[in-house]
Amino acid sequence: MKKIFALMFLLLGSLLLASDGPKLYHDYKSGFEAAQKENKMMMIMIHLKGCPECAYMENVVFKDEKVRAYMDANFVNVALEFRETEVPAKYPRIGVPTFYITDKEGNIVERQIGGTRSDRFLQFLEKAKSKG
Repeated sequence: MKKIFALMFLLLGSLLLASDGPKLYHDYKSGFEAAQKENKMMMIMIHLKGCPECAYMENVVFKDEKVRAYMDANFVNVALEFRETEVPAKYPRIGVPTFYITDKEGNIVERQIGGTRSDRFLQFLEKAKSKG
């Protein structure tokens, strides 16, 4: 019984210590208002439920400690599920996922289509940040 309790305690502890992803807004208006208030650029991800690359980005890349920290420090992060959320027309869904980096006014600075590894996504974010 003690072993079972100890195992449950360890499993629960590891779940609590697991890295969460970045703070995400799930509607454009809230993200846009936060970007203006915080004077930050926006990272907009247009995704689709059931998309394997979208899930990989959210569950692996966004949870990478370096990526998460950079996203939270430099951007207001917005995830828009294109079938359930209104996506402004100026951000066309070319494929899923599609990523837009915008200035705080919502003007596109950089775009990436498709998922990628953590190191490459971080390079994309850094390149966009240097332009903003």
